[in-house]
Amino acid sequence: MPGVLVEEEQISLLGKMLYYSADHLTVRERETYDQLVESLLRKVNQLRAMERRGSRPGPAPVSSVAEAQYQAKKNALLNLRPEELVKVFVDAWNKQDFETEFFCLARCFPSIKRKGDSVQEYVLNRMKKYSDRLLVGPVMKKIAEISSSPVQGNKTTVFCLEVHKMPDKELSLQREYELIFEDAAWRIADFHTVKSYQADWRGQRSA
Repeated sequence: MPGVLVEEEQISLLGKMLYYSADHLTVRERETYDQLVESLLRKVNQLRAMERRGSRPGPAPVSSVAEAQYQAKKNALLNLRPEELVKVFVDAWNKQDFETEFFCLARCFPSIKRKGDSVQEYVLNRMKKYSDRLLVGPVMKKIAEISSSPVQGNKTTVFCLEVHKMPDKELSLQREYELIFEDAAWRIADFHTVKSYQADWRGQRSA
């Protein structure tokens, strides 16, 4: 769908522009950015709603470019082991590749955490969260340790120690990811933090 493709490209462009200029934006400019993205997302949802209602003649057109991009991201997950899938999910934050993040999630992933059932809604919410983090300094995530439990049927659990780096400190999180094999690939059904502690750059730690 040409209209939807244009709007999605504009949302992506706004996200990249914010990433490289966030340190120089005023509060008012940040508000304007949020309004622009929300307006574009509403247009995308309106176009998709029109297609679902059959408002346009003939079969609903599909953006071949967007669908090809989505399919490529899905295909990249097909042969990954559970630990590899979790690594891709965590690293997607660093790359602002929120579409890949979305495809790492299972259909049963809690909606309260997903914050959007469509790719576009999910990407928009993650963009906002990432831009909010830039106000207090960028956060880079890496996995320091990772392991998994034996596969039981179509389920398994991945245990990892994540380090989230900030300008003046780092936060270490012990997390458990519950995975399910769905649509020919491992997907994240849920995750939770078991324990966390932080350390400043002098090495002092607190629970």
